Amino acid sequence: MQNELKKIRKYFSEDAVRLGIIAVFLIVMPFVSPYFLKTKNIMNILQNISLQGITAIGMTMVIITGSGGIDISVGGVLALSVWVAALMMKSGVSWVLAVAVAILIAAFCGMVNAFSVGIMKIPPMIATLAMMYMTRGLQTVISHGSTLNGLPEQFQYIGQGMVFGAIPIPAILIVLLYIVAAWFMNKTVTGRNIYAIGGNPEAARVAGIKNNHVIFFCYIACSVLAAIAGLIFIARMDSAPATVANNLEMKAIMGAVIGGTSVTFGGKGKMMGTFLGVVIVGLISNALDLMGVSAYYQQFIQGALVLVVVFLEAVRTRREARRS
Repeated sequence: MQNELKKIRKYFSEDAVRLGIIAVFLIVMPFVSPYFLKTKNIMNILQNISLQGITAIGMTMVIITGSGGIDISVGGVLALSVWVAALMMKSGVSWVLAVAVAILIAAFCGMVNAFSVGIMKIPPMIATLAMMYMTRGLQTVISHGSTLNGLPEQFQYIGQGMVFGAIPIPAILIVLLYIVAAWFMNKTVTGRNIYAIGGNPEAARVAGIKNNHVIFFCYIACSVLAAIAGLIFIARMDSAPATVANNLEMKAIMGAVIGGTSVTFGGKGKMMGTFLGVVIVGLISNALDLMGVSAYYQQFIQGALVLVVVFLEAVRTRREARRS
């Protein structure tokens, strides 16, 4: 029993900074705006973070693989996938088939990224940068810089539907996906292998782990999750704008990094941490909106606050290292 309590204490102590920051928001913001703690606003925050939050799940996996693992093509892959799906739906194709095609396109892009990184040994930053430009270029060609509106009502339900008349489906989906992702990373062989190759790829190889198989899984999962996030987003907005998912890759990386995923050393990161990181970004954005801060200043303030969070996390990590 004591061992279990120690594990739980250690698990949550790693997220102490993030939980503390969220607690500060929950205590202070109601004095700034009584609307902040309203159920509708909380659900709105979860809805708003679903795009970058779901994408950050795959990004966390990729970063944990180490060796500079990162995927900056997720925004482009998402944009291309959802635009093809939107065009198919507008042409009268079943929305189910359109969604399947979008996911297949994303999976193919992820496979190309994995081949470039795992087989060709191209640095992840370069490989995914190339994919970002290719997918963004193709999306621009097919969109002509326009916006598609009027998607099927059945498809819109994915992004606009409510459960029990109060809980948005995107809010439920992001929570469920993080629960599944946390279970997967901690309880399955593939999840443990992701940590293993991130911590020491050579030792993992000697232990019989097929590193390239793990890399393929992570990059494909990252692209597919981005496409799923994008499909939920356009269903919610009932439109596919030409600028969909601009800067998404940076927001997904931000959520993972604030969540404690190390971009310097592989094998370090947790889904709960990433979820809390994404929530912090969402809380900052929501708080600034409620305070009436101009959009021109919001990006700077968000960046500065993120820097503070990362700094506090670095201080906590160093203190723990000294104690041990």
